[in-house]
Amino acid sequence: MVTFLVSGLFLIQLSISGQEAPGQSPAPVEQQADSPESAITSPITLIGKEAPELILSDLSGKSFDLSSLSDQIVVMEWTLPECRFNRRIYAQHKMIPMMRRWGKQGVRWVSVNSAFFAHPAKVQSWIDKYKIQNPYLFDPTGSCAEAFGVKNSPTYLVLDRGKIVYHGALDDDVWGSKTDRKQYLDQAIGQVVEGVAVANPLTRTYGMEIRTRRTEDLRRAALKKMREEALEREANPATPPAEGTPPAEVESSEEDGRE
Repeated sequence: MVTFLVSGLFLIQLSISGQEAPGQSPAPVEQQADSPESAITSPITLIGKEAPELILSDLSGKSFDLSSLSDQIVVMEWTLPECRFNRRIYAQHKMIPMMRRWGKQGVRWVSVNSAFFAHPAKVQSWIDKYKIQNPYLFDPTGSCAEAFGVKNSPTYLVLDRGKIVYHGALDDDVWGSKTDRKQYLDQAIGQVVEGVAVANPLTRTYGMEIRTRRTEDLRRAALKKMREEALEREANPATPPAEGTPPAEVESSEEDGRE
């Protein structure tokens, strides 16, 4: 994960873990209880299990229940029109042709937007531009993203008759420049259609971190705390050391000077 600190106050996170080792299971990471990651289900625990409940509203406000497709092969796409990785994938025509090709074989596609600021009016131009016909759902609380182990956009899951058999990235082409890429999602769908086990069910995702309601609330709480601490320091500046006081000695160690 690459983290940028802007003006000491605003934290922007861009997750590109797929650049490190796409196609490999993510290493377990110890999470703090109040971190956004602590609420996200580990993807590895979902493989082979029944998909969590998902009932969300679509663009028209109509309720959509994922269980209505429990007897079919379903691809779930967590997407953000604002994500440059997502925009690049669509602009390079990697997504719509795949949807149509597999759609002819009965594979259903469901798109989910879990950003706290998502609104039908904001994504309508995206829907119109790419003539998206599959259900496009809104997860305003981000609870569905957490239940399905999704942190980044884009992230893809393949469900085989209600069970999660693939969780991960579209491919290993993080920056969209490879001529010979590993097409993880396409291969997983093909294997499910053929009725064989998915060879690589868990791959690392790459993209933009989804700002869910929880992550946004935690970000705002952190900013509030930083402001309060800054005001406290301003109101109660530390007493400067008396004139002539020697600086505190710094303990040395065997590691000093080593690279």
